[in-house]
Amino acid sequence: MSATAVIAAPRVGGRHAAILLVTLAVLSGSAARYVLSPMQELVRADLGLDDNHVALLQGMSIALPTTLLSIPLGRLVDRTHRSRLLVVLALACAIGSAMMAFAPGFATAFAARMLVGAAVIAAQPTALSLVADLTEASERGRMVTLVSIGQALGGSLGYAIAGPLLKWLPAELAASGLVSTLAAWRLVLLAAAAGVVAATVPLLFLREPVRRELGTAASGNLRAAWRELASYRGFLLPLAGGMVTVGMADAAATIWAVPVLTRNFHQKPEDFGAWLGLLNLVANVLGAILGGWMADWGQRRGGRAGALLGALLGAALSIPAAFYPVMPNVAMFAWAMGLFLTCGAWVSIAAISSVMVVLPNELRGTFIGVLVAAIGMTAYGIAPLLVSFGAHAGDGRADIALSLTVVGLATSVLGTLSFVAALRAARARA
Repeated sequence: MSATAVIAAPRVGGRHAAILLVTLAVLSGSAARYVLSPMQELVRADLGLDDNHVALLQGMSIALPTTLLSIPLGRLVDRTHRSRLLVVLALACAIGSAMMAFAPGFATAFAARMLVGAAVIAAQPTALSLVADLTEASERGRMVTLVSIGQALGGSLGYAIAGPLLKWLPAELAASGLVSTLAAWRLVLLAAAAGVVAATVPLLFLREPVRRELGTAASGNLRAAWRELASYRGFLLPLAGGMVTVGMADAAATIWAVPVLTRNFHQKPEDFGAWLGLLNLVANVLGAILGGWMADWGQRRGGRAGALLGALLGAALSIPAAFYPVMPNVAMFAWAMGLFLTCGAWVSIAAISSVMVVLPNELRGTFIGVLVAAIGMTAYGIAPLLVSFGAHAGDGRADIALSLTVVGLATSVLGTLSFVAALRAARARA
């Protein structure tokens, strides 16, 4: 079947219900991943860990499965029953959360967090592939946005529920006459695991949608898939370059914003904790909405290749916003950083939407797997170090704000140029 062959999407009511179930699964998994973060000091004390152990639990345990498993899991997305795969991933996330709840020490905790990380990372391309086959190409950008919003809300929910559950669960067990020897943070993780299982049950009734817009590698042959991916390299290489630079800019911003506020603006955590968390949530949700809408707008103006117009515009807008670290006051810092993070989410959704309408069905999961692995290595392995090395490269006085500005500006410019090249290649292929 050619890449232009199209099968009709399911009926509106059924596909909206299916997309809601998929989004709910992504939300619950994201909440289970991030619920540990507000409790990490309790975990450190209870398990007798040091700061390096905590850093490994929160960073390397996610980065390692992202790098090693993204590509093979992407191939699974392209070849297997995706709704069943999503169920398996959700159960793996629940098992990992439960393992963490009963972890006696670092080794078990690290293995548990790796299982959660692998499941949550793999759920994204699985969900995106399902949503793509449940929608028409002309509305795909907006529907893909729902998955991203679910992921952002899930992360915020994980942070929000940890504190109340730490107090409520032990009190509720005591009031019910039940005695638990588990620490409160362990009870919260068990509750998170139960939430993932509850969100998984409806997925058992989700029918696998027919794969649409198939290309020449529909047989599932890996060599054929790589050959077909190579034929799209003029589009995919600059697209990947643009998304990698955006990932680097966003990771650097989230990691180094707090030191800038502390050192340059003399703020304390109680001064910026609430508004910085809200800013991240609003930027991710608003950026996702704008990215999906702009991708569909670009399609209306320039066909399927035009879906990339949204990513190009978002990357260009991030260039002036990259000066947020050197703003003269906290208010201007917050507005500029909010715009910068919004552009990052906007670009990511618009670019992923273009992949979902330009690439044939059987290549999408594989390419997203490659992309996630590349972003995982560069965003969390390279970008933070670039800022740190740049800050100490001058006359010995560390200037994180200036270095963060340079990195953000450079990645924004490179991302914009990359999306220009990708758009031209997509138009030429169309």
